[in-house]
Amino acid sequence: MVPEISKEEFVKLLKGFVDMLILASGFQSSGAPAHWDADNCRKALQWGLFFQNMLRSVNISDPSGESVREVEEAISEIKSNPLFPKGLENLSSDTLSKGREFVLEHLMNNSALKDKQLQAVLVAAMESGERIADVIDGKLCERQAVVSCVSALETGLKILSRNLVEVEELIQREDKDATFVSGGQQPVELVTWNKWQSKSLSYFLSKRTLRLVSGASLIFSAPRAQWAEVLRRLHVSAENKEDIFVEKIELLLLGCVTSRWTHLIEGIMSVSYKSVTLSEQYVELCKLLLQRPKGVNQNEIVLNSKVEEILEYLTEILKKRSHRLWKLPSALTAAAIPSWSPLFGLYFGEIEKQLKLDLSATRCCSCDKDLNEHKDCELAERVWCLYLFHIVCRCHQTI
Repeated sequence: MVPEISKEEFVKLLKGFVDMLILASGFQSSGAPAHWDADNCRKALQWGLFFQNMLRSVNISDPSGESVREVEEAISEIKSNPLFPKGLENLSSDTLSKGREFVLEHLMNNSALKDKQLQAVLVAAMESGERIADVIDGKLCERQAVVSCVSALETGLKILSRNLVEVEELIQREDKDATFVSGGQQPVELVTWNKWQSKSLSYFLSKRTLRLVSGASLIFSAPRAQWAEVLRRLHVSAENKEDIFVEKIELLLLGCVTSRWTHLIEGIMSVSYKSVTLSEQYVELCKLLLQRPKGVNQNEIVLNSKVEEILEYLTEILKKRSHRLWKLPSALTAAAIPSWSPLFGLYFGEIEKQLKLDLSATRCCSCDKDLNEHKDCELAERVWCLYLFHIVCRCHQTI
């Protein structure tokens, strides 16, 4: 270790450096956006220069390598903390010896930076003195490739979204008087089926959802202790406490489906109309619920430990608040919760309560008490989504 800096002081300084690198990702640990201007960029590069000079001094003044080993021990001690950010696992004495370049790479990788902020990074880098133009050129090329890819995806999503709207309008213009009768009960109409299917697909393909999926994929790649702490630190005020809680639930549910996102979309798109009544859907779901205590079906996907952790966490926080799931899109809730999970039982229990409530009780829809009278309402849609993903689409099963 450098004579004028003790190991304890070095660890304290390094923790501050790590906090700064977290901000360089574009967000604070609470999830709020980080503010970056030219002055902040200069300070960040100065941090990198400090560690860069320190490590070079250590290498020069200690040919035996004892001080370098102490530095590595201090770094390992910090990285052993379960809350240490997963994106900084490559932190080492080697990366610190190139501190300014290391900081610049993190800033350039921040896709959330606006043009003005990016210009501030480049100005600060050029003012820093050393020749790091090659790093800047390389990172700019990478950034341009990412921006081009995102732009193409957004254009494609806009076209697809516009087509979905046109299809839905066409469906609405179809003859709504056509009915199908089975056993004295009216099945879900083709128009309603297509409307719910289009609505589900629109949610999963929206720009907002895709951003949340990207964020969920990053957050839940970390150990449970770390992502749980990130969720806990999300800013909550008296005014938006309920909204923040619901957004946390949405993020957790999306974390359950990120690994099978493509299969999920393909499944929704491939499902064709089936003449079935709400009562028949409900009976099939009840059968599925009865099979649940026997264990996971041999055809069920063996979920990875990350998803199991998320489901366990969700079950814990929703045990007495499962009605909050009604604030989330029907398709997401149905797709994210496997039938063998205790959370499925809690959610389906809330649906059963709604089906059995009398007219004087608080309902999620204004339909009559009789199950057969629920048609194009939220309750019917939630039953249909469960039926679609767990009976028809089989999104929880292997192909």
